[in-house]
Amino acid sequence: LGCFKDDRIVFWTWMFSTYFMEKWAPRQDDMLFYVRRKLSYVSGDSTEGKKQVEVEVYRRDSKKLPGLGDPDIDWEESVYLNLILQKLDYVVTCAVCTRSDGGDIHIHKKKSQQVFASPSKHPMDSKGEESKISYPNIFFMIDSFEEVFSDMTVGEGEMVCVELVASDKSNTFQGVIFQGSIRYEALKKVYDNRVSVAAKMAQRMSFGFYKYNNMEFVRMKGPQGKGHAEMAVSRVSTGDTSPYGTEEDSNPDSPVHERVTSFSTPPTPERNNRPSFFSPSLKRKVPRNRIAEMKKSHSANDSEEFFRDDDGG
Repeated sequence: LGCFKDDRIVFWTWMFSTYFMEKWAPRQDDMLFYVRRKLSYVSGDSTEGKKQVEVEVYRRDSKKLPGLGDPDIDWEESVYLNLILQKLDYVVTCAVCTRSDGGDIHIHKKKSQQVFASPSKHPMDSKGEESKISYPNIFFMIDSFEEVFSDMTVGEGEMVCVELVASDKSNTFQGVIFQGSIRYEALKKVYDNRVSVAAKMAQRMSFGFYKYNNMEFVRMKGPQGKGHAEMAVSRVSTGDTSPYGTEEDSNPDSPVHERVTSFSTPPTPERNNRPSFFSPSLKRKVPRNRIAEMKKSHSANDSEEFFRDDDGG
């Protein structure tokens, strides 16, 4: 067992050195990420400890790089993490769609944006806050969401669909790593409940002089509850100045202004401490006649592989 463990360390150390440290290796980033596992004890009297995971970041030319073969470094996890952060490209697509009686998805408007994987996160409603390590959860932040998705509106009978796709640098392989949708009616119900409570609380606390910001952040779950997309949602402004929001707040049929903010694909903590990232796994691009088969493999809310059938905006 000890020999087998040593062999694994040698193999993954070689992988890390060859593909991320060698001079000839393609460099997408000047940083190297190391996953360190430290043994931490629950109490001073306890003899049982658990591994505490830390992510360390160094510049490639740093003299403080951990030594190759360092037993406290999880070299396998470090290879995976650097692969996710440096060797893949990611594109998120947000669309406003309707579903026909026959079950077909019709895209009315969509917008795609390149995003970058990160082992850290910060609250989307307070961009100035310092980022915190989120590993093994991987986040894809869009800090400029207010500008990027400012013209995405959803109304009655429509739904918001989100898809996050990973591809290799040559775009030979692609994998859907998040896909989900939420209907306008469900989105509006959650939004109205939150705005009503928050606005009334702000009104009471400020004696009516505070104008409540009616942007709320709503999470959309991914397939089998794995991962989520966080959306910033607000009503279309009409210039109303009442403390409870716009005049549309009293109109049950008013449209909601939807904007996507961030994405993550957290693993299932009870079963896996790695970034369980791809669902399905990376695959080659498939012909259109196989799309119908692929649709059956997703079950997030109303999710389907809705962006493969229509290239229109």
